[in-house]
Amino acid sequence: MMYKKSILVLFLFAAFACQPTWSQDSGKRIVFDEHYRGKKQKKLLKDEDLVPKKHAWGFDMMVSTDGFGFGGWFYRNFDDVISAFVQTNMAESKDSREFETYDLYGNSYSINKINRIFRIPIFVGLQYRLFKDEIQDNFRPFVNGGAGPVFIYTTPAREEFFSAFGDGRPYWSYGGFLGFGAQFGFDRSTVLGVNFRYYFIPLPEGIDSVYLIKPDGTAEPRYAQNASGFFITLTFGAAY
Repeated sequence: MMYKKSILVLFLFAAFACQPTWSQDSGKRIVFDEHYRGKKQKKLLKDEDLVPKKHAWGFDMMVSTDGFGFGGWFYRNFDDVISAFVQTNMAESKDSREFETYDLYGNSYSINKINRIFRIPIFVGLQYRLFKDEIQDNFRPFVNGGAGPVFIYTTPAREEFFSAFGDGRPYWSYGGFLGFGAQFGFDRSTVLGVNFRYYFIPLPEGIDSVYLIKPDGTAEPRYAQNASGFFITLTFGAAY
């Protein structure tokens, strides 16, 4: 548990540490301090760098108590407040009934796990910027949400992680997410932000997830009813 908390702290630290420092010169222009080959140099933003771009694309790094994930996205900005997007990602979903143990090398594994469950949502949604006229433009908080189909892929937990994909089974479901976060920086050609999301993904068919040991010592398979979960997402991208 301490390991997972440390990962979350480092993840959030990286989101803010990536921001360059900035100031204003006597002409009220925004100047960034950049470090190149160990030397600090100034970068002056042009007027076009401050204008919101219509399109943006990039990728996400995701972390939760279930582990890590990654994904990609494309945005279409209608104005400086409302954006539409399509995004997809891949992450594992873990059952809260899994019983984890550790080997001599500190590696964790679940002794009662039947299948690894991976979720790959393909969501379309909207993002709305908050407090546009009340907060300085280099910090842009927002709320967002999306919905769409979800591709589920399971692999046998008893097999090695990568080789098990050859024996996996596909499923289809649906779902959505709600989230909030913020983007940082005056430079609109670069996208950097943090998003806190909760995914709602039911599994109507039910998927064999874990074994539960009955009082008589026999093992009974139990189904996973959903692949929902909370994620912290670090977003990188470029706008044009």
